[in-house]
Formats: sequence, structure tokens, C-alpha cells
Amino acid sequence: MMDDENTQVLNFKAKLISDYPEDRRRQFMVSFYLSDKTLAIFEIAVPNSGFRAGKFLQRTRIRNPLTKQFFEPGAFFVGAQVHVSGRVFELIDAAPHTFCLMEARADEFPEADITSVIEQLKGVAQTESKPIRQLFESKDPRKTGLVDLEEAKNILNGFVPKISKHAVITISRAFEQEGRFNYNTILGYLKA
Repeated sequence: MMDDENTQVLNFKAKLISDYPEDRRRQFMVSFYLSDKTLAIFEIAVPNSGFRAGKFLQRTRIRNPLTKQFFEPGAFFVGAQVHVSGRVFELIDAAPHTFCLMEARADEFPEADITSVIEQLKGVAQTESKPIRQLFESKDPRKTGLVDLEEAKNILNGFVPKISKHAVITISRAFEQEGRFNYNTILGYLKA
């Protein structure tokens, strides 16, 4: 059995937000350890980038410069910007186990709480000029109630930044059926 410290870690792929063109190609892994709320950042090897892969920030507790408090788990989700060591990292994806862990602990991660995310989407959908039903049905000419998962993500990404990128992933994961997205079920929740 694996120990709790090794299994209770959030791993995100990240990019550096920078005005320097050479920084745009750099890739990072941001790890947040739930057991002690420490953070570590590793640079991923990118061929011909001129930057060496390896430890960027040793595992340590870090204060969020925006809140002046130590980072808490809820600060980490796809689309979040994390300010560390005078740099800004945008979390652009997460490891599959990270999504599962966050969904299992949805009370700590609002962006992974399907009930909360549906409420957010409901509020956004009511302000849109084109009903969400029409957006999905335009990609489903046979009216099967299913669209390709990538098509669904494209439609839902149209609501970003009113909902987070992580919320789009949460919805996609919740209503996915064998690579397809069941939009009739979500429309039932949205009453759209």
C-alpha cells in the first residue's frame, strides 16, 4: 500500500506567463502536496529551448503573494495562475489522478464539484444570447443527444472565463460516455 504523502499530491502541467519570447516554450510540472500543503515546481525538458530540465522550486510551504496566506488546496485548478518566486505560472492541465483526487474531495475544490459547476454554468447560460441547447444541437444533426467529446469541450470553452477551464473539464468528465458527450443530461440539469 502506498503511503498517503505520495498519493495525495496534485500534479499540474504549467506554463510560465512572461513577456520574454524564450519563456513561452518552457514547460513545468507544479506539484502541491495535500499532506503538508507544500509546493514543488520542476521544469520539463523541451528540446532546443536553452533551459535545463530539473528542480525549479524545492518542495516548501509558500505564501500566496496575492493573499499573504500560505497556499491552500483550492488555489490549484486548471486555468489558475499561481504566483511563486516572482513568477506567474498558469496551470494548463492536470494528471488523471489529480482530477480524480479533486473530484473525490470536491468540498475542497469548487472547480471539481459538479453540483457547483452546473450552478455556475446555469447562471452563465441564462445570460447568453444563443441557448446552450442550440449550441449542442447544431453539432448533432440527427438529434441523438450525444456529440463528440471534443466538440462539447469547444462549446463549453466558449463560456471561459465566465466559468473556469477546470469547470469545463469537470463537466466533460461527468457527462462523457465512451468518447461522446451526453448533452441531454446536462440540459436536464440546466433546464435548458
